[in-house]
Amino acid sequence: MTSARDVRVMFQSNKNIKIAIADEQPIVLTGLRTILHGIQHVEVVECCNSGDALLKMLKKNDAPIDILLTDFTFTQGSNDDSFRLIRKIIDLEKVKHIFIFTDNRCAWMLNKLLQLGVSCLLSKRDDIAEQVNSAIAASRKQKTWISPHIKMLLAQADMDIANSSPMSELTERELQVIRLYVSGLRLKDIAEKLCRSVATVAVHKHNAMQKLNISNNIQLVTYIKSLNL
Repeated sequence: MTSARDVRVMFQSNKNIKIAIADEQPIVLTGLRTILHGIQHVEVVECCNSGDALLKMLKKNDAPIDILLTDFTFTQGSNDDSFRLIRKIIDLEKVKHIFIFTDNRCAWMLNKLLQLGVSCLLSKRDDIAEQVNSAIAASRKQKTWISPHIKMLLAQADMDIANSSPMSELTERELQVIRLYVSGLRLKDIAEKLCRSVATVAVHKHNAMQKLNISNNIQLVTYIKSLNL
């Protein structure tokens, strides 16, 4: 566990860590403000209750915010597409670190957020004060922080996939290839990532589809996403 003192040491300038928070539930925003005010060297500078308000706030700010602690699903406004909203926030380059604070239990969506480059996945079921301190320390080392409850969800999803049939018939490499493919990577990108030829990656993907009795890419993506991969 990382203490407030550890966080202070990480920030050698000794200036307050400026945090913006966003959630569509007023009671959550109030709770977050109260908790964060109790953490030394952390200053809550903005609160937003929708994706639209969040983007508007970031665009008007001149200096980047150190941390954005936000849910990624907003039902109100035009920014209800979770991943599109996070991509827009990243593209604005107005936030140094994005901490996702969510009760979402879909492993595929959580993994997708990690692929987008968020610095922290924090479950609303975990101890927020303890986890924020640990996440801040990790982000200073350019490391990603995943809170215990979300680690459990991701591990359980991996176990379910490994034990499910016919998924259990796939080799480790075949499973790795289709996971990367479903995440949006092209075969060329997968080949570069795995240091293999495109032809080899294509064979792994073809063999996996045969074992799963799947005949096209749309079926593959649909099936794998249904497993929360």
